[in-house]
Amino acid sequence: MTSRIVRIKIPSALLTLTFLLIPRTWATTTGTVQGSVIDDSGLPVVGAHVLINRALPAGSPQFTAPPVVTGPLAANVTADANGKFSVQAMPPGEYVACAEAIAPGLLNPCLWAASAPAFTVTAGNVTANVDITMTRGAVVPIHVNDPQSLLQPVAGSSSARDFQVHAVTGKGLHYRASVRDSSVNSRDLAVTIPFGAAVTLQVLTTHLKVNDRNGNPVSKSGSSLTVASGDSPATMEFTIVGIDSVTSPAIPGIPGLQ
Repeated sequence: MTSRIVRIKIPSALLTLTFLLIPRTWATTTGTVQGSVIDDSGLPVVGAHVLINRALPAGSPQFTAPPVVTGPLAANVTADANGKFSVQAMPPGEYVACAEAIAPGLLNPCLWAASAPAFTVTAGNVTANVDITMTRGAVVPIHVNDPQSLLQPVAGSSSARDFQVHAVTGKGLHYRASVRDSSVNSRDLAVTIPFGAAVTLQVLTTHLKVNDRNGNPVSKSGSSLTVASGDSPATMEFTIVGIDSVTSPAIPGIPGLQ
């Protein structure tokens, strides 16, 4: 008995129709988030870093903002030239949106505001109009003289572990000043704080002796600062004057450090 192979030609149009009729459940298990980042005058915040965090589970302890306490980071994306952003493949659930500007001057609502945008993602749907407003704050410029070149080199705006300046809130949360520029004999930093809010600016270092602009050793407890609305803070100036005989390997972990 001779076996034969029978070939059946199925029209490509029929194959396409069959594929379209198959339930594609994989495409409806996640959702999309769309929104924008603007400042308090309504202008887009170009290049803002958008941070989508899980909301705290139901029944979690309640905290009075600021800061807005969230769950873990779920996604991050960069706002475009119009301040718009879109995040795809988001699992269904409750979320909170935060944003950080690439330059000083705007406040992350999750750190400084009484609330931040909260929203729900559902499978197969687009959650639109997640709009994040960043309020303008006071930019505190900080200049560090280093005549003996004792500071470690830093690249770009990366944080430095040997010398930091923190803005400390009344709740004891620390927000680190970012490095804006550095050279062999100096370093410039900046931190943005809300107008009218009392904060403490604190110098932390692993091994350096630091004087203030008057030539006095900086206080370990820091100095208080409140900037009135519309004012421009004067540059805070420090000088590295030597190596401390009591050293520590690194600046210790601090609650709420950003």
